[in-house]
Amino acid sequence: MVFEPPAAINATNDYIKRVIGLPGEKVEMKNGKVYINDKPLKEPYVDEALNYEYGPVIVPPNGLFVMGDNRNHSFDSHYWNAWLTQDRLKGKAFVTYWPPGHIKLLPRGVSFE
Repeated sequence: MVFEPPAAINATNDYIKRVIGLPGEKVEMKNGKVYINDKPLKEPYVDEALNYEYGPVIVPPNGLFVMGDNRNHSFDSHYWNAWLTQDRLKGKAFVTYWPPGHIKLLPRGVSFE
């Protein structure tokens, strides 16, 4: 998704990240993976396992948990200490255009193991 980041992080540019957790879902990072409601997330688009642990947290009403694909170096929900709210969403990303040799449509969703 493309969104205006939470005001608490004092960012001026829009961000683009994957929505990983929806309201009411339990999000946790452990054993090198992301877990949603205690189920590991299948993430074929991620190149390396997580090198940190986080949570568990429950996404609040109207909140979203977002993460960048470069998990170990992404400034995202696990780092902010602030929730992204749905009113800050601007649109859905649908294509990768950089680098030019990797132009492709983005997958429509994720699945669980």
